[in-house]
Amino acid sequence: MADLLIELGCEELPASASLPLTTGLADGLHAALVDAGLVAESVAPVCHCTPRRMAVYWSEVGERQADQLIERRGPAVKAAWEDGEVGGTPSKALAGFLSSAGASVDDIVTVETPKGAWVAVKVNKPGQTLDGLLAEVLPEVLGKLPMPRRMRWGGEAHEFLRPVVWLLALHGQRVLDVEALGLKAGRATYGHRVHAPGPHDLVQASDYLAVLQGAYVLADVSARRSRIVEDVTAAAKAAGGTAVSDESLIDEVNSLVEWPVALAGTFEKRFLDIPKEALIQTMQENQRYFALLDTSGDLMPGFITVANLESSDPAVVIDGNERVIRPRFDDTMFFWTQDASKSLADRRDDLERVLFEETLGSVGDKVTRMRKLCVVLAPITGANAEQAARAADLSKCDLVSEIVKELAKMQGIAGRYYALRDGEPSEIAVAVEQHYWPKQAGTALPENAIGTTVALADRLDTLVGIFGIGRKPTGAKDPFALRRAAIAILRMAIEGELDLDVDALLNATADVYSNSGVTLEALDQTEVSRFVRERMRVYLTSDSSTAGGLAGDVVDAVLAQSVGFNPYDISRRAVATAGFRAEPAAVSLSAAAKRIGNLLDKSASDEAAAASVDAALFTEDAERDLATALYALKPEVEQAMQQGDYVAALRNVATLATPVDRFFDQVMVMAEDTAVRANRLGLLRELSGLASGVADLSRLVPQEVSQDTDAAS
Repeated sequence: MADLLIELGCEELPASASLPLTTGLADGLHAALVDAGLVAESVAPVCHCTPRRMAVYWSEVGERQADQLIERRGPAVKAAWEDGEVGGTPSKALAGFLSSAGASVDDIVTVETPKGAWVAVKVNKPGQTLDGLLAEVLPEVLGKLPMPRRMRWGGEAHEFLRPVVWLLALHGQRVLDVEALGLKAGRATYGHRVHAPGPHDLVQASDYLAVLQGAYVLADVSARRSRIVEDVTAAAKAAGGTAVSDESLIDEVNSLVEWPVALAGTFEKRFLDIPKEALIQTMQENQRYFALLDTSGDLMPGFITVANLESSDPAVVIDGNERVIRPRFDDTMFFWTQDASKSLADRRDDLERVLFEETLGSVGDKVTRMRKLCVVLAPITGANAEQAARAADLSKCDLVSEIVKELAKMQGIAGRYYALRDGEPSEIAVAVEQHYWPKQAGTALPENAIGTTVALADRLDTLVGIFGIGRKPTGAKDPFALRRAAIAILRMAIEGELDLDVDALLNATADVYSNSGVTLEALDQTEVSRFVRERMRVYLTSDSSTAGGLAGDVVDAVLAQSVGFNPYDISRRAVATAGFRAEPAAVSLSAAAKRIGNLLDKSASDEAAAASVDAALFTEDAERDLATALYALKPEVEQAMQQGDYVAALRNVATLATPVDRFFDQVMVMAEDTAVRANRLGLLRELSGLASGVADLSRLVPQEVSQDTDAAS
């Protein structure tokens, strides 16, 4: 056993490609090595990559497969012998088989199969060498790696995302006899293009990272990333600020450099008149710079860039970066100034020329519908209806501004700045930006009632409209982000503690479409409601929900019992039910609920359950005790339900566990006397109605069983 290293050297790969390609290479080779028995499945490959290399390393890999004794089947017994009997004169078919297998008549065994008896021999199959295996597998794996397009180079027919320059393959200290993409494997790797290009020979595979570090290449992805974060943070601190960063920017920079060096640059203060979000976006997306904020959170006239070399004159590198960013900021300044010539409200008519969807009309049409929906939503969200309608009118106007045309991510943000510049109230300006919130799962919700109102109107209009033209999501395809829209509605209702009747709002939205002259021929509001309910289950069972990731059976029990579709109410019921489910009484009451449901279902056709319970028909103490406990608790449970105190309601229901258990132990529900039987069924029906007011308890799984199931899944 020895360590194994495979490295493929390329011309610079796109930032988005190096790590996925290296991971794909590792997965493909690892699967082949495990199947061949040359590496344990638990010995996971380690990926190293830079813009110029893809490398995979294993710590313990075998040299050669073990020999295998395999059974090789020949002709049928009847065809193997001239006289058809075992041990007779071998036929030509048998002689040819023995010759090809390198065996004699003495090696023959008879194998019985469903199709009769066959001749077979046991032959030794030599194990494949690591070299032989990789010679077969490596070109195949490289040919199957996913990439948008492949290119050819030189006069060869080989193809890859970028031209391949070198191939390294070491097993311990030995160079493997492997070829791929026209290259024969060696022990040389190549260092930094400027500082130490190489080649650099490796004595053994385990020297890889150390040799490359000496050649100014940090091949370890996580180590290189850590250095970038540390150096950028230090450079920002030295400049008197804090770097604006996110994971995607760090990952992208990490994929662009082999030897990161953080350098601080500056730009003219006049550019700070531009919204800082526009400057930050320009720096991040166009130049991969880290913007700087001061202690007040304001943008500083500076940035941190990560160079890919240690320059003998860093000032030259810094100056070059400063000269590159200046014209980009000049363009942004031009757009910002140009947009000032027209107010946000004056851009409203321009939205009529921006298409939302061919059947549903323009963005201007959508805004008109949103305005009408805001009037419906305002009493629920607590927003001022007039201000909400105004915010809806302005919400999309920045889409036709020059700065958003240039920097798409400024939509909403630019609208806020322009609204404030036009003298709109700050609440409306904030709503213009935040009606796009939450932008992604788990991100912030609108911070005021006006923003929430416009955000809900926007999502409802999209959901109903797109379903209404028959373009609902299918599988992984969701071009209008309807799943995200549904989750956003649910989050705003639940986390904002809003009493939304989703079905009523879907009806109101459909009416707005109808009154606007748009016919939604494919609209099935029940289907839309079901779609949002399905997202409700996804949200409540996820760890990101405010409920903390509830068990699936808890959510199903509540959804099955809820008459209306009020997400906030459902979430509160679910949280209360989750707490009840942890109580010892939940096990017996859940079992009792299942039993009661079965009994009532069986008797439903005969209408055997009494409309009201008659205490005079009680014959057993257990049924009297249950009735006494039930009717004593009923007012308290009903009051708790009316007040929305579902925890108290279930706490009271839990006290029925003992009399319920005694009832089923001592009372024959299906008595021969029809009046007694109907009376007992009537009692159980009342019990079921009271106990399952919050959730359908029959759907709850005993906690210990549910936990095992979740763990297994």
